[in-house]
Amino acid sequence: MSKVVVIGSLNYDIFLSLNAVPKTGETARASASSSAAGGKGANQAVQMSKLGMDVSMIGRIGSDQMGMVLLNSLESAGVNCEQVIALDGSGTGMGIVDVFPDGSVMAVISGGANERVTKADVQRAEGLIQEADMLVLQLEIPLDTVEYAIELATKYGKKILLNAAPAAALPDDCIRKCTYFVVNEVEASFYAGVIIDSLKTAEQYLPDLASRYDNCWICTLGKQGAVILQNGMLSHISAVRTDVIETTGAGDSFVGGFAYGIINGMNEEEAGHFAAWCSAVTIRGVGAQNAMPTLEQINMLKKEFGVL
Repeated sequence: MSKVVVIGSLNYDIFLSLNAVPKTGETARASASSSAAGGKGANQAVQMSKLGMDVSMIGRIGSDQMGMVLLNSLESAGVNCEQVIALDGSGTGMGIVDVFPDGSVMAVISGGANERVTKADVQRAEGLIQEADMLVLQLEIPLDTVEYAIELATKYGKKILLNAAPAAALPDDCIRKCTYFVVNEVEASFYAGVIIDSLKTAEQYLPDLASRYDNCWICTLGKQGAVILQNGMLSHISAVRTDVIETTGAGDSFVGGFAYGIINGMNEEEAGHFAAWCSAVTIRGVGAQNAMPTLEQINMLKKEFGVL
């Protein structure tokens, strides 16, 4: 079985359904509210585990009820949580997610225990990293921890997927060591230094980034799908047109699906198309981890669309 190590965040997400973004000083009434397990690291770990991969999660939670909810969600999905540490005196990371009628979302996160994921946590997981097929990272934990993890995985010649979210300044050498560098439009704009808000602008500006760092860049573009750039080649991955309940976790589902595809022998374009199907199932449900699909659910959607 393919082995993946995820070093990243775990957040307790609270969802508020709103008709519009509140104005400054306004008190808006949510039409509905709910909560779910989240955090980019945990979400991606759950998606890969649901697809049948052997996934180990490295991260931190608070010693509170929210932390236990997150731990239970990971374990229920089959993720190895031996290196998820509960901290006394530190609250679990949180996310407040505003959901709008078209399914789009806005989120604010509080790092909590995620801010205390350290190099020592990575060192304790060295054996897991050495045995893994891929290391998956995001930027919701301290950057020096991310950089150290990339160095360690490079030492062992491992594939490295960095989902650079939220965008942050990283040393060029750090970016260059990533096999796969995944961003959305906002994050791509940060690294390119220009506004990337469409398929056209992504195709215009991202090839230079992939060429500069000599690795594979993947940019997700919501309804416009995604673009993959590697070795001077650009591939467009169309989004699967389906009903949208809400889009929380769609990007994390894409990352998990892409990693699954690569590790299971797909090329980058094939892995991108598979990842798009993962996201399509996820956006038909509420919350991230609860809505993320198994292989069986992906095949059911493909049959619905007449692809299988």
